[in-house]
Amino acid sequence: MIGPRDLLNIALRIESTGYSYYKNLTEKTEGETKALFERLAEQERDHSRKFKEILEKYEQDLNPSDEVLGYLEALAEISIFPKLEETPPDDLREAVRRAIEVEKDSIVFYSEILSYVPEKEPVQTIIDEEKKHLRDLLRLEV
Repeated sequence: MIGPRDLLNIALRIESTGYSYYKNLTEKTEGETKALFERLAEQERDHSRKFKEILEKYEQDLNPSDEVLGYLEALAEISIFPKLEETPPDDLREAVRRAIEVEKDSIVFYSEILSYVPEKEPVQTIIDEEKKHLRDLLRLEV
């Protein structure tokens, strides 16, 4: 059975995979679009560091219900990872659309995790940054 520490490890994987996705897009773009993807990649790397810090701080296991844990695991495995683990499409519009979907799903995932971590501020900061990523991607004209 998956536990809260597993959820934090999934969050780490989301951020690491997101970093690779955005880094790959920097190689396919230029100008302001490239700069945006570079910034998003670095922020995903920072988020990964923050989740590692949370994991190191909280060794105790928290107790969300099995139903919630199953939902979150399914969300990550079905909605987030398949989109990020594929090579970004050559069509920039499709790559951005996929990134928008992942940012939305990540916000939902992290909002649920927020309920189960004792120190909420680092996770809330990441949620706020993911919302900014979403706004930046929605403003991107492709």
